[in-house]
Amino acid sequence: MWKTVYTGILTASLILFLLSCSTAYLSYPRNMFIGKELFKQKEYVKAGGYFQGALKDQRDAYSLTYLAIINYKMNNMDNAERLIREAERIGVNDLCYLRTIGYKALILLNKDKKEGLEALRYYIEQYKYLYPLMTIQDVEDIWKHGGTDMDRLEKLMEEQITWYEDEIEQYKSTGTGFYEGIYGIELLHKGCGLNGYI
Repeated sequence: MWKTVYTGILTASLILFLLSCSTAYLSYPRNMFIGKELFKQKEYVKAGGYFQGALKDQRDAYSLTYLAIINYKMNNMDNAERLIREAERIGVNDLCYLRTIGYKALILLNKDKKEGLEALRYYIEQYKYLYPLMTIQDVEDIWKHGGTDMDRLEKLMEEQITWYEDEIEQYKSTGTGFYEGIYGIELLHKGCGLNGYI
């Protein structure tokens, strides 16, 4: 009798545990996907809610970075800086690395020009390493002039980051695209380049 009750309780507990795991597992990508779509439409408040939901499911650099960007867009620089620094501390996701360091530079340029320019220099160095779009020269010119044209800088960096993420995603899913056949790409995937992330 007790064996049956014990087995029933154990089975019910296991089922509840598995259901809670699968809910969080499915909830995170859904929240990130919807949040990114709303972000593209400049619906920052709504997108922030989805990124916050993703962050509750999985506290990682990807969700932290997007939540930091939402705070940046809403001019909440203190919270944006806290989130972007946490994203860096946790470690970077291969698809959000440039986004993390790029928006870190933009956030810091709004708070501390000297630290922001140093972060922008680091972004430029890392981006050049990745066979960049030629617009990196425009970003470098803005850096040389003290980071004064913030609107143009943000537009250029968003274009570069989006291009990079799209190309890496295409390479990972299909093995085609810009990164196909580039010398050393296999080494990068083994963790030998860009601080171990690509």
